[in-house]
Amino acid sequence: MRNLSNMIITTQTQLPLYSESVQSASSLSQGAVVKPSLVFLHGLLGSTADWQKIVSHLSSDYQCICIDLPGHAESQAVTANDFQHVQQLIIATLAQYELEHIVFVGYSLGARIAMTIASEPAANWPYTIDGMLLESGNPGLNSSAEQLQRGLHDLGWVTRFSEAPLTQVLPDWYQQGVFASLTKTEKTALIATRSHIQADYNGFNGGKQISKMLAATSLSKQGYLLPKLQAAEFPISMVCGELDPKFVQLTQASQLEYHVVADAGHNVHADQPIVFSALVRGLVSDSLKNKAAQQSAA
Repeated sequence: MRNLSNMIITTQTQLPLYSESVQSASSLSQGAVVKPSLVFLHGLLGSTADWQKIVSHLSSDYQCICIDLPGHAESQAVTANDFQHVQQLIIATLAQYELEHIVFVGYSLGARIAMTIASEPAANWPYTIDGMLLESGNPGLNSSAEQLQRGLHDLGWVTRFSEAPLTQVLPDWYQQGVFASLTKTEKTALIATRSHIQADYNGFNGGKQISKMLAATSLSKQGYLLPKLQAAEFPISMVCGELDPKFVQLTQASQLEYHVVADAGHNVHADQPIVFSALVRGLVSDSLKNKAAQQSAA
């Protein structure tokens, strides 16, 4: 019987993922406190391009680093085995930048990857995490029955992505409940954009690469991370759109700081980029104040 585990091609190579860094001269420090760099992690089927509007609002004050996750866009040739492997790939990717303090901004799959780093950091994790803004991220399933059900659900999508063209799979993908707030026109545009970004190239099948990443990072393989997130020593803020009832419920039940954004669905940063950018600024500002207070007290 096929399962998620045997859908992954094992590789131990720690190739850097594709990334882009944007910053200005004013983005390095605020008084005696070194500003954190903002590291953006997109969702399944996304790319660095998803963050362009947000980066345009924030790069004047912060270094912004956007990463293409394994199997996606310019990182399409990289295959991840599991969450820990993704973490090692992120470490290898960020090594090219002179970083010390970072704030993660993650959407959906990207939020879940950030959650695993916060909860289960690798022994060689080299950076100080000053905060996390987690958009439409699920902190995990708390029962084996839920994990089994989700594993079967994701396996269905893994199979479809691996066997059918993206142009055939994506219309059904965007019929899922979390995308209910999208209009028909918006869905059509998304399908065209995602199909173009994930187009086959250099001998790689775009849909198959997506299927491998989905298999490696299925929610069924993620631990239940909420208790560790609640105990984190740095600020964590959950963000969701009011038009995404599933994640409104998850977010409100998290007992973490959260924001429900009006007139936004699952993808808040696309629906309300100005509001989302302000939330990132607020989280970083709180982090800098905390660090300044700690330095004064030392």
